[in-house]
Amino acid sequence: MPKISVCIPVYNGETYLAQTIQSVLNQTYPDFELIIIDNASTDHTVSVVRSFDDPRIRLIQNETNVGMVGNWNNCLKYGTCEYMQLLCADDLLTSDNFQKKVEILDNYPEVGMVFSGSHVINETGKVVMNRRPFRSSGMWDGKKLARRSFRNHNYNAEPSNVMFRKSTSLEIGAFDPDLWFTLDWNYWLRMCSVSKVYYINEYLYSFRVSTTSETAQLLKTIGKIFADDKLFVDKCYNQLNLGLTKGDVRMHQIKIRIRAYMRVVFMQVRRFIP
Repeated sequence: MPKISVCIPVYNGETYLAQTIQSVLNQTYPDFELIIIDNASTDHTVSVVRSFDDPRIRLIQNETNVGMVGNWNNCLKYGTCEYMQLLCADDLLTSDNFQKKVEILDNYPEVGMVFSGSHVINETGKVVMNRRPFRSSGMWDGKKLARRSFRNHNYNAEPSNVMFRKSTSLEIGAFDPDLWFTLDWNYWLRMCSVSKVYYINEYLYSFRVSTTSETAQLLKTIGKIFADDKLFVDKCYNQLNLGLTKGDVRMHQIKIRIRAYMRVVFMQVRRFIP
């Protein structure tokens, strides 16, 4: 069995999917399987996948569209290797991404997940923002990082930025179907609650934002984002053993609104939102 299950959940992703797949095949660490789960796409997504001739690629086609959360949970279902890497269908990995993250997980068995700095890129691949949440690489106590993240923002960023142990995923279960905008953030906090976390202070992946990206579509409904966040806060405060206080909740509520509006402004200035 390979070391890593790389899972790409995709719906109508024909535009950038080939670039994303190629960024996986270009890895210097070759011991992986690439599972692409098509969520009943109506474009040429399946044809793009089939244009690649690599035995490590496996295509799974859902008979019906099971929604974003359902397809993310399908990734957890079909990925059975020791390490897991979810990858959005328009994001890109640096060629040494797996090599550096596997090295951390191999050397530190107490670490359940590892993440890095990242670039934000536009439709053409131009870098429009650099993100490094900390000044140096290192291991974090999971609960300490979770509390800090809850108060401020999602340090782990998008699913494409995180490699995690399959065993840790099994311990915390599936993505929460009740959540939407904060779906992955909740999952990372749950993972932090049961393991240590390692941050690599390098740019190891690129998060693509375009007019058709899920992020751009989500930010068009700011009211729904705040409603989702209210549920997110309730779940984190009442269900996770993180030692959160009412002061933490208040700080989170203030900062999530500031950051949400700042993201909308950024997307509008960059013309990702008309």
